[in-house]
Formats: sequence, structure tokens, C-alpha cells
Amino acid sequence: MRAPGPPPPGRENDSRRVPRYPFLVGVEVADESGIQIQGQTKDLSIFGCSVDTTNPFPQGTRVKIKIAHAGQNFESFGRVAYAHPNSGMGIVFTSVEPQNDRVLEWWIADLAQGLNSR
Repeated sequence: MRAPGPPPPGRENDSRRVPRYPFLVGVEVADESGIQIQGQTKDLSIFGCSVDTTNPFPQGTRVKIKIAHAGQNFESFGRVAYAHPNSGMGIVFTSVEPQNDRVLEWWIADLAQGLNSR
């Protein structure tokens, strides 16, 4: 099990299980029927991310998410935890393969280190 890192500055009183880190990169999200949504992540944690998009999938939709950053690719199955029209959606990662888990952990460690060095 992954150990949570320190919370990002300004989120010390956040009640989430693990910290979320600001993370702005392009993302592709597809539902089971193959409909794809392009967007941008807002933040990232070891359990999921927030996605900026004007047309989010409805809450509960099962999706596949793809993120590319710093020469690494991450893919996971997930579920839409919340959706706000014209704003975005939160996605919980539900099935992450070991190689993708390593990429995610590397990104989180890099984000945590960058925030702690400011």
C-alpha cells in the first residue's frame, strides 16, 4: 500500500485520504461505448484526478483515462465520482496496472518534492 505524502500547501486541513497536487496536463477520457472527451487535469492523487471539461460524463460512468506527461504514459480504468456541467469531473482510479502505478507514484513523488521545495 502506498503511504500518503504531506498535504500540499494550503490543504493542511483537507479531509481527503491523501493529498491532491496541482497537475495541469492534457487528458483523454473514454466511456465504455467509446465516446471520448479531451480535457485537462486540474489535480492528481494516487487515487484519482480532477478533469476540466465542458461536457463531463455523468456521475457513476465507468471510463478509461489516458494521461501523458514528462515522457511517460499513464492509463487506468476509473469511475466518475462527480460531474459538474461546464466545469469538469472527478475520476477515481479503479484498476491500475503495475507499470502505470509506478508512473503515477513517480509523478506524485515529483509533485510532492516540487511543492516542498518552494
